Amino acid sequence: MTETTEEKQSASAWVAESAPPGYWWMVGALVAMASAAMLLHESASWALDLTTWLGSVVNIRAYSCDAHSLGLVFGYAITQVNGSRFRRLMGNGLFWTVFFVVQFANVLAYYALMGAAGLEMPIVFVQFVGGASGAAFFVAVSQIASSVSPRLFVTTVVAVVALTTFVVQGLFSMLEATAPLMASALLHLALVAAAGACFLRGASPQSCFREGYGTDRFVAIRSQEEGRVAPYMRLFLIVGVYAAVFGFLHVIPLALPLGVVARVTSFLVGAVIALALFAVTLRGGRSAEVSVIWNRFYRFVFPIVTVAALLGPLTNSTEFLPALILQACALYYFDALLAMACYVISRAINAAPFQVFARAFLIRSIGFLLGNMVGSFVYEHVTLDTAAFSVIGATVFVLLCLVTFNMNSERYAKTVWGLLPHEDPRGRYERDLDERCDSLAARCALTEREAEVLHLLARGKRPKEISDTLVVSVATVRSHVHAIYTKADVHSAEELQRLINE
Repeated sequence: MTETTEEKQSASAWVAESAPPGYWWMVGALVAMASAAMLLHESASWALDLTTWLGSVVNIRAYSCDAHSLGLVFGYAITQVNGSRFRRLMGNGLFWTVFFVVQFANVLAYYALMGAAGLEMPIVFVQFVGGASGAAFFVAVSQIASSVSPRLFVTTVVAVVALTTFVVQGLFSMLEATAPLMASALLHLALVAAAGACFLRGASPQSCFREGYGTDRFVAIRSQEEGRVAPYMRLFLIVGVYAAVFGFLHVIPLALPLGVVARVTSFLVGAVIALALFAVTLRGGRSAEVSVIWNRFYRFVFPIVTVAALLGPLTNSTEFLPALILQACALYYFDALLAMACYVISRAINAAPFQVFARAFLIRSIGFLLGNMVGSFVYEHVTLDTAAFSVIGATVFVLLCLVTFNMNSERYAKTVWGLLPHEDPRGRYERDLDERCDSLAARCALTEREAEVLHLLARGKRPKEISDTLVVSVATVRSHVHAIYTKADVHSAEELQRLINE
């Protein structure tokens, strides 16, 4: 099959795209800073265990995990308090000088505390500072997404996740097992220094807060709307519940004796599978549409994480490795898709990327924290035998089923984000077209899937394009089209279009 002229021009446009000046330096700064923040948490998780505090024996490792997660929540939350003030702060050179000085001090404090005895609780506070600063830095750098193409953003997500995973779960894991504490400290400080150096070489975030993306575009979230759950709460039920499951499963392997090789293998193999799946299922950015992203979400994340939970009793005697690989794969794929959804939505509604990223990952962090706390309680009070793992797997499956299959359209995804576009003439036309399609679908009693096909037909999509968007066969699309024609009593695309326009 030969390519059409339009397809060839589109392909040429993709090849011609390139990163703006300083872009990859900013990506490098994000990788280094994210690695440094995650290393605080991972290193503490490997080193800490039970300790005595205020006369009681406590699992300080669980406290450390909770402190890191709480720090992420705090970091994302403070970027949402006042978007305009945060934007001005990101362009302040003095702020960034103080920021990196604090990072150095925090890392030095961590290793000083690790070398002393009886100072486990201050280490918990260090986790909080590291999580909060890492989250704020991620939100600031996410603003560079406002000026890149979908393909470049997909490449960026793959690069950031791959490099961060390699540094934290690969290089540093092996270093922790073989090298003295001083070597780990030097590597950690080098990462902070690299983040600062790359940040100075790259474009300042101030230049990314350009006209058209620098204003606050979030609307107030109503607590109730016509007796239904508010859109913001729907988003929490979707992103938050999945994150809670990941937080819960993150704690459970602590009950099993994992060696360094098993831990490194599970994360690295899971990351490789997830990133390959992410790049292939989004076709290098060509499938960057909200409906497609959510479709990939429930077609891939849902089954992978469910199988990971159900494999618990079967892998209890083999270091939990198969389930850990699937769990890591689902988590990395989930985060990559969430980042892609933030990118697509910010472009679709002309919102500042840092606002969309902050809101989505704030919800993700809250869910992960809650799941982490529940997992810690189960870890402390429940014997994780085959029966317990079976109950956990069944609970995860039922919980995810309840929230997964509500995300099946672009309009729904935009609604749950709690954002409204600043409509241009084309935006008003698209909204009017959607309303006419909804009216016709209701009048003709179309099914939900038929209504989705109708919306795409109204935009001039061909069956093959609809097939790619909805991830169904062309034969299924033609069957839906035939049903639409029958119910609407039309015999051609022209008659259907006239009926929609009426």
